[in-house]
Amino acid sequence: MRKKHPEHVNLERWLVSYADFITLLFAFFVIMYALSQADMIKFKKFTEGVHKAFSSGPMGMVDMGGSSGGKTVSLLENAEAPGGRAMNLPAGKTNTSADPDPQLQEVKEMLEETVSLELGSADTAEKLQLQFDSRGLIVRVATKDFFEPGEVEVRDDLRPILDRIGRVLSKSHRLIRVEGHSDSAEAEPAGYLSDWELSSARAAWVVKYWIQRFGFDPTRLAVAGYAHFRPLTQKADPIERAKNRRVEVIILNNQYETP
Repeated sequence: MRKKHPEHVNLERWLVSYADFITLLFAFFVIMYALSQADMIKFKKFTEGVHKAFSSGPMGMVDMGGSSGGKTVSLLENAEAPGGRAMNLPAGKTNTSADPDPQLQEVKEMLEETVSLELGSADTAEKLQLQFDSRGLIVRVATKDFFEPGEVEVRDDLRPILDRIGRVLSKSHRLIRVEGHSDSAEAEPAGYLSDWELSSARAAWVVKYWIQRFGFDPTRLAVAGYAHFRPLTQKADPIERAKNRRVEVIILNNQYETP
């Protein structure tokens, strides 16, 4: 009788399971990439949530840059870091600094989502500029002709954007400063002594508009005017220069405390 040879053991069977695993993993990342391209806002919120999760707790304590209290800081305080801290927008602009105060980050996300309903996701990245600096969150609507030359009221067709921003900020608990700006052609505006008064009047109009529309507590708000000395562009072209006629809304690091 012939002697049976021992059964051969296949030592490479694990390669089949490993190949299946790699295939599934590849498919997973392809799907995740497709989803992120379909809705950049939701994908950005997901990545920021993961970042926050890993930045908290005993293994990752970090200074988020916020400060508490509200009565010890002036609304007109203007300690600004050069250039600010540009943050991610829906189209994928890159961060240049560490995460800010989590509450301000939440306000930023709400503004992106809310204003995108008015402008559309594609236009939001171009027209809504959000920056962090040492003061807090800067909100700038980079839409040309936000103000007509020499006028202090926001154009009627652009007020819905102002409404959406005001509605979000009315629910926050931060001090807010509205800063007005003019362009170089308004150095001697009709009806005003100088464009200092004109730029301040623009900021004041926005403040009064929000108080009337959303019931802001006036003690939360402050007004400043910078005339034409802080332009967004130095170009002489009237269309480009129109971007300098604007207001910038600063949501300060300090929270508002009811007296």
